[in-house]
Amino acid sequence: MSDAVTCGWFDARVVTGAHPASLQPATDRDAVAAHLDRFELSGALVSAMASWLHDPIGGNAEASALAHSLADRGVLACWSAVPATPGELDSLTELVERAVDEGVAAFRIHPASHGFAPGLLDELYAALQANRLPLCIDAAEITWPELTAIATRYPELPIVISNLGYRKLRELWAALDGHTNIYVDLVDFAAHQGVEWLAANDLADRLLFATGFGLRDPGESVVRLAWSGLDDATVRLVGADTASRLFSGGRS
Repeated sequence: MSDAVTCGWFDARVVTGAHPASLQPATDRDAVAAHLDRFELSGALVSAMASWLHDPIGGNAEASALAHSLADRGVLACWSAVPATPGELDSLTELVERAVDEGVAAFRIHPASHGFAPGLLDELYAALQANRLPLCIDAAEITWPELTAIATRYPELPIVISNLGYRKLRELWAALDGHTNIYVDLVDFAAHQGVEWLAANDLADRLLFATGFGLRDPGESVVRLAWSGLDDATVRLVGADTASRLFSGGRS
């Protein structure tokens, strides 16, 4: 693999803010800019720690503020959503419309952490599908039957699974094989040679480079792709090309 192939990747999972249990400083604008420089990235998809751990809707402003400040570096915002409830959120359709107006590139949900069933967000899924905005979710936040039910009901909605963990390839394979709209990123993609195995089975176009910077050491995902042994074209596909296709819907 040439050195040029390891440049220009897009990080599909960066989290801004501070985790209360972390010994690391908060991930702010300067930290994200340094992350882009260190790994010669073409951009990143940024969500807010606050949207996960504190204020699901209010935290979206943090993600957008950082994305706008680094827009010239290819940084895009990822917003969070919860079911519409009085005093918190009036309409999921209006939330997506506002996100599109602000150039948001994707949405993330945390149903387990926020205490709701994924089936309560049909209005969100329909609006995301109509606007070609991907849905991102950590594997621990949803069951596989819930995930595949959403993918089946909304076949044009790209769904990106993150933080897969270890010994999950059998379940992942069933989901990927049965649904062309399901993708998986490389955050904690801990299966031994899992990247190579998916590529060998013609599923490299469902893999997305992502580090989880702000929560995890980005080096693990960088090494996982850079040392995979995949050919240059496949590395570019996973590193940047699929992200470029998925995260441009709301701005085209």
